[in-house]
Amino acid sequence: MLRRSGKRWLAPALLYAVLIAGSVPILIPFAWMVSTSLKTKELVGEHPPRWIPERERTYFRGAEVLVMLEGRDGRTKVRLPDGAVRLVPSAELRRERRVEPQWANYARILTPKAENSDDDFLRFLLNTLLIACTSALGQVLSSSLVGWGFARLRFAGREPLFMVMLATMMIPGQIGMIPAFMIYRWLGWIDTFLPLIVPAWLGSAFFAFLYRQFFMGIPLEMDEAAKVDGCSPGRTYWSVLMPMAKPVTVTVAVFTFLGAWNDFLGPLIYLNSDHKRTLSLALAKFQGAYGTDIPALMAAATLMLVPVLVIYFLSQKALIQGMVVSGVKG
Repeated sequence: MLRRSGKRWLAPALLYAVLIAGSVPILIPFAWMVSTSLKTKELVGEHPPRWIPERERTYFRGAEVLVMLEGRDGRTKVRLPDGAVRLVPSAELRRERRVEPQWANYARILTPKAENSDDDFLRFLLNTLLIACTSALGQVLSSSLVGWGFARLRFAGREPLFMVMLATMMIPGQIGMIPAFMIYRWLGWIDTFLPLIVPAWLGSAFFAFLYRQFFMGIPLEMDEAAKVDGCSPGRTYWSVLMPMAKPVTVTVAVFTFLGAWNDFLGPLIYLNSDHKRTLSLALAKFQGAYGTDIPALMAAATLMLVPVLVIYFLSQKALIQGMVVSGVKG
């Protein structure tokens, strides 16, 4: 009995040990990013690096001073609490390190330098949310309609058209960049959000394939029962099949949202105005405004990562079910 119980917990323990060991290399960059975002600029480049966000304070005869320049003659230029600058003996300086997270780095990112400034993080956040949410909504509606059509409607050439749709997944996206840009310029959509939103409303071959596979797993008796109750094909799609496809819908919405959230090339090509930037584009621009302020850059990157983590943890269960791509069995 003891041997059986030992085997029961040994296998899960080994599995968790392997998963934890594999997650460590992935989590180290994120831990460094968060730790750096809470440090001062002076302690970022120290070697060996320290993970705990600390702050070094210097005292001279009991008063905290600011070190300006350390000389080679045994004296250090410091700024006293009253603002006076003096040369004091380096031996009389006392340095202390305390754990002191610098939350001011986040406040500096969230507070623009001036009105309509090019470092307005909240404006860029709203721009990105608008693009990502509308793209996710359009992708769900369009891809589900295409998947439902291939799974439920009977029309001539359905299978060849489905194979052609799948074949488009083999075409690299870079091939259509120049023709797409010329079309959007002809439509007058350059420097607007439309080139970043409208393509999602035209569907995706991969996501349509996911919906089609899920709908194929739902028995046709569901459609027939809805038809007996007086539902039209469109009503059956919206009121019967879509509620059952919640796992796939969450999967499509989350992946589309993340793709739009992290997209850098699209905003770089189509957006010219500073106030229309997305977070990914603004983060690259921040390197000019905060080129030497590494903690502020890491704070911006951490803020950009928080919504993604929240969405992932809230939709984790549905994502796992959606990737299985299975329907009910009757």
